[in-house]
Formats: sequence, structure tokens, C-alpha cells
Amino acid sequence: MDRKLYRTGEFAAKASVTVRTLRWYDRVGLLNPSCTSEAGHRLYTDADLVQLEQILALKFLGLSLEEIRECQAVGPESLTESLAVQKEMLKDRRAQIDRVIGAIEWIEKLSSGGEPDWQSIIQVIRVIQMEEKKDWWKKYYSDEAVKKLEERQKTYSEEDALQDAARWNEAIADMKKAVAEGKDPAAPEGQDIARRWWNLIEEFTMGDEEIREGLNQSYQADDGPFCKPYTAEEEAFINRALEIYKKQQGI
Repeated sequence: MDRKLYRTGEFAAKASVTVRTLRWYDRVGLLNPSCTSEAGHRLYTDADLVQLEQILALKFLGLSLEEIRECQAVGPESLTESLAVQKEMLKDRRAQIDRVIGAIEWIEKLSSGGEPDWQSIIQVIRVIQMEEKKDWWKKYYSDEAVKKLEERQKTYSEEDALQDAARWNEAIADMKKAVAEGKDPAAPEGQDIARRWWNLIEEFTMGDEEIREGLNQSYQADDGPFCKPYTAEEEAFINRALEIYKKQQGI
């Protein structure tokens, strides 16, 4: 039985979309015409119409073209399976939105009603990104250290991570202020900053030397997950303050 074939204009009218939309979907590989006439005209079928309706439905649900392409790649054989795929993708999107909302709320807390500090915002975003994807651990940490970190993550929530980010931001801000005011790293104020700094490091590393070494490597790497939000002078201050603190504590 011959299939009903539609030229681009006819198919666009039947599907209530523009010719430009069809050409774009063809170009990005979302919906290619089933065949081409001898004269070179693109020809669509009723099966193409079903596929187009699925694309439009996914687009209506807020999925990006790339997400729609991923959904197509799964190749569900029934409407039920298609809806199940869409549901899971929407759950992922909702989780991402919840994380962004959480980040905004933390940024609001950090700014305390004033102008947000962009460095704090960047740090919070990095924390969230690292919580989502921990493959970067394997680049800087030993296999044993990665196992320990993964075990730690079972009880370390995103809320904990954001709280730690806030504590780091506070310590860094105090360090910058101390340097700007010409404080001595050995003075009580400098040593208080060193104490908080070291405690944050120890909490993350759990006092484990392998984890501490991996953390140091990731922090020093140009392409690492952390950025140094301070100048060479400020880095020298905190390094000296930590050196004095650890010597006094017998670390």
C-alpha cells in the first residue's frame, strides 16, 4: 500500500508548524524527511507526523532540543514508555531547579541584604557543580582517598556543602580584610583565621593525609575545580599564618 507523502509546505500546514521549524528540525537531526522526490523535494509521511507531535509535546513540557534528542535515542515503543522517559527527565529538571533555588537562597544569606559578593556566588555555584559531578576526584585523589570521600558523601548533604561554602567565604573575607589592614599573621586575629581555615581543611579531609594531599593538588592545579579568590600577598599571609598555627599546635 502506497504511503501518503507530503511536501514540506503541506506537511507544515498539516502539523500547524512553520516550514522554517521543519527545516531547523531537519538540520539538527530531530526530524528528517522519510524520503526525497526525484525532483529533490523533501517528502514527509504520516509516521513523520507522529514523531513531530512527540517532539512538540516534549518541547511543550520544557525540554531542550538536546534533551528531546536523548529521549528519541531511548526509542520507547509505546506511549506509556515515552511518558515514563519524559517523567524521569522532568524529575531531573525539577531537581536541578531546586538546587538553583537553594543556591539563590544561600547567596541571599551571604549578602545579608546588601550587594551580593560575586566571588561568593561563584563559590556556591562551584560547590553545587561538584556535588552533582564528582568525577574530578579521580583526577587528583588516590583510589583509596576516593573511596573514603565517597563514603563520607553518604552523610554529607548539599546543605552541608553550602554551609561549608559560607564558612569558607567568611574566612576568606576576614583574611582579605586582615591583609588590607596590614595585620601580622602571628597576631591573634591572624591566628584565629588560621585556626578556622585549618579546621575547615581537617573537616573535609577527615584528618586523612591522602585526602589532604589530593585536596592540595586539586587546589594548586590551573584546571582544578577550585579558584583562588585572593592575591599572591593574601596567599602568602594565610600560608604564614597556617605555618605558625600548626607549629604552635604541634601539627
